[in-house]
Amino acid sequence: MKEITFSKRNTILILLTILLTGAGILLIGRFAPQPVASEPTLSPDQVAAEEAVIEGTQAFFHIRSEVGKDAWLEHFCSLSTESGCAFIEMGADRLWKKYTEAKTSIQATVKVVEQVSATATEQVWKVNVSLSEPLPGSNKTQEEAYVLAMKTDTGWKFDRFLLEPEIQALIERQQKENKP
Repeated sequence: MKEITFSKRNTILILLTILLTGAGILLIGRFAPQPVASEPTLSPDQVAAEEAVIEGTQAFFHIRSEVGKDAWLEHFCSLSTESGCAFIEMGADRLWKKYTEAKTSIQATVKVVEQVSATATEQVWKVNVSLSEPLPGSNKTQEEAYVLAMKTDTGWKFDRFLLEPEIQALIERQQKENKP
């Protein structure tokens, strides 16, 4: 068997090369850009409808009884479709009576969960609503809602919250579509 000898100088160079290679690998791993899970890119219509849903939902739940019903309705209706505004106006007196009696002052934070369905003129979005305090007669500060946005001549607008039968029909339709 042949003996291989290394000089001190060669041994130091080999160890130094191993050490620098290891350090380089660690540095590259630490500072190299990490792959980011990309969210699906939304179309301009989806972005506009999503914004309308968030703004309209926040306006609906932005309740300050000291400001008054008319100011609340004016703000909400500026972000809503005509039919959505008319729908809310029908029950506004009854709602506002509760708000005034309870001296209500509520803010809402709205986060979109997902787009549930879409056509060229309508989109339904599922949202989570966080309230700064419960509504009068409730103890909830978190709520899930399904919101309809409609495309109008002036762009996407909040229309209304879906009712429970509509939500159930929508969920059933999604389940049928997702079955193999």
